[in-house]
Amino acid sequence: MTQENYQNQFTVSLRVLIIEDTEERQSILTSLYRSHAWMLVNTDIISLDYNLRGELNGADVAKEIKLSRNTNTKIIVHSLNPKGVKQILKIILDAITYPISRMVRSNKHFKYLRGCLKSARECHAEER
Repeated sequence: MTQENYQNQFTVSLRVLIIEDTEERQSILTSLYRSHAWMLVNTDIISLDYNLRGELNGADVAKEIKLSRNTNTKIIVHSLNPKGVKQILKIILDAITYPISRMVRSNKHFKYLRGCLKSARECHAEER
């Protein structure tokens, strides 16, 4: 048994909530999280966009997350809106910012983020 197979044997599927209104981005994100389950409560990861259809935005969602049972859930902000990202980071201080454009720019970034998810290690900007 290789070390990778040994580690994968103990990898737990995470529950992921994706908040994204664009179909293209939904496809990218569901591909990233393909080995994990998606549900609407008690999630392990929330992938959050800032610009959403309708009256609410990602900062509004972040405020609700802070008040919810998912307050300790790891948040990945995949928004391309820098002002929106800053607003979310004021609410959720430990959120990971990883713009969706970086996820698709190269396979290296995508593999890095997937590696973080598989091993449940922290993703740090300096490693990207």
